[in-house]
Amino acid sequence: MVSVPDLRSASPQAWRDAATDALTAAKHCEEIGTAARDDVARTLEKQWVSDAGLAARRTFVKHAEDYEAANLALRELCRVYDDLADEIEAAQRDLSSALTYADDHELTVDDSGRVSRAAPAASAPGDDSQSDPVQHAQGIIEGALSRATKADTTAAAALRTISGLTEISDPKLVKEALTKNSPLAIALRLTGAPNGTHPINVSPSQLAAVERAARETGVSKTLLLSILWQEQQWYQNYDQDGHGLLPTIGRIFNWTLQQTIKPDKSLGITHIKLQTARNVIEQHRQAFTTQDGTYLGDLSDAQLTKYIEEYPNEDIRLSAYYLQELRKNPYGADTDKQLFMLYAADTPDVREKNEQYGDDSDPRGGAIKSRAENWDELQPYIEDAQAWEALSDEERQKALEQLESDTPKGHSITIDPIYGSESHGTGTDEPEPGTPSPEPGPSPTPPSSGGKNDDGDGGDKRPSEPSSGPTPRPSATGQAP
Repeated sequence: MVSVPDLRSASPQAWRDAATDALTAAKHCEEIGTAARDDVARTLEKQWVSDAGLAARRTFVKHAEDYEAANLALRELCRVYDDLADEIEAAQRDLSSALTYADDHELTVDDSGRVSRAAPAASAPGDDSQSDPVQHAQGIIEGALSRATKADTTAAAALRTISGLTEISDPKLVKEALTKNSPLAIALRLTGAPNGTHPINVSPSQLAAVERAARETGVSKTLLLSILWQEQQWYQNYDQDGHGLLPTIGRIFNWTLQQTIKPDKSLGITHIKLQTARNVIEQHRQAFTTQDGTYLGDLSDAQLTKYIEEYPNEDIRLSAYYLQELRKNPYGADTDKQLFMLYAADTPDVREKNEQYGDDSDPRGGAIKSRAENWDELQPYIEDAQAWEALSDEERQKALEQLESDTPKGHSITIDPIYGSESHGTGTDEPEPGTPSPEPGPSPTPPSSGGKNDDGDGGDKRPSEPSSGPTPRPSATGQAP
């Protein structure tokens, strides 16, 4: 969320200057491309009719396409900068007007945009004239900050697409990629692994559990995915399905710590504490009663710890219900980001700071600041992955084939969303002139809507005869979720 200082200090003219530079470069590319195709290539066609001349002409036509593609990308960059400048200028005008109004009415506006009256004057019963100026200023400021935030988010998504266009030289593909949220545009934003951002390394079973828990509790899928990313256990980096040696050791290690020297150890892939889990279970008895009638609240600490560690899908449900409880007190819990911070520490101080600063990360301190910044960093990757997931198999396959068609033979392609399956391909375009192509890699696998593994059973398999605790999964509906 853009803050009041952010909006006041923004410089739309800098974006307009950048737009002018991009347009100048676009025109230069257009001129060179026209010359290469219409002048040089046409002259070669008439004057150099040998095979060598044909090869030279093809090279100049290819150069023309490269410049035309660059022209299109730069013109889009110009448009994005101009649109951003327009929106920010409009938001600044609204903010400036509201701040002037606030000064005239002796109101205080903090960095998050919250308006208050320093010393409320006495008023007759039923007289709301004192609150009207506060509400009026608050509405305008919130609108200005929301407009600026939306403009910033829209521009950031467009710039991620334009960045991917540096690898595209076919003007037709560039035009398609510049169609908002086209499959190719989404694929370009996902090409290559996120820079320094680890994946949400869970199985298809856990991703399906997120979907179910979101529907069951009303907690957003984005928030649950962000919790999984933030709280990821070290052993998930070795085996997302949780059946290997290291994940097994990791779960046993967590169980041992909770039972011995660290009874408040966070458990499972969502790092939920045992007492928190018990509180959730007590508040939602029906949801956490197994199909055979066993109530999870009756389990011993050892049994419940084992249950949480062994059944990650139920761990996800527990966290979803906990987030639902956090939201019941709306103070400092207005947004997914604020709930994300409260999940780590539901304290009066965190709630007060959430209420005071909203979604602004800059004024926060300590571990909460780091967590807030993690949220900001993560959201574009989750947004792109969700857009990719929402496509049909045919749309994903077509986007991959389009990237392959504009990639030199032998070169590999990876579409890598932060969660779900990777899609791999190998270039089918002509080899790069004058350079040998690498040996082809493994055969490409078609994209799918599932996770990184295809077995679909995830890490929620139950032992045939557990040593303690009930084996059936708790369900609010009596059906296996």
